[in-house]
Amino acid sequence: MIFINDLDSDLLSSLLKFADDTKVFTRVNDDKDREQLQADLDCLTEWSEKWQMPFNASKCRVMHLGRSNNKFDYSMGNHKLEVTNEERDLGNGHYHV
Repeated sequence: MIFINDLDSDLLSSLLKFADDTKVFTRVNDDKDREQLQADLDCLTEWSEKWQMPFNASKCRVMHLGRSNNKFDYSMGNHKLEVTNEERDLGNGHYHV
């Protein structure tokens, strides 16, 4: 049985879930933090493959916040995630950098 609430059980990053939308976020100050966030993305990818509920990586984006952000690259599986400066949230909400 699939328990969607278990999706974040092994993550150190924060996770928001709403309907079919998932947001992963954390503060990334250095390469160690980047490695942890990438490990969390890898964990999510493995979970989705295990339960045959794959993320559509082409719809996944990275939003870098903060002036001193290193703007690291991230991936899900073999797909490098695109960087965005604006995302539409469910409903009328928008996030801007």
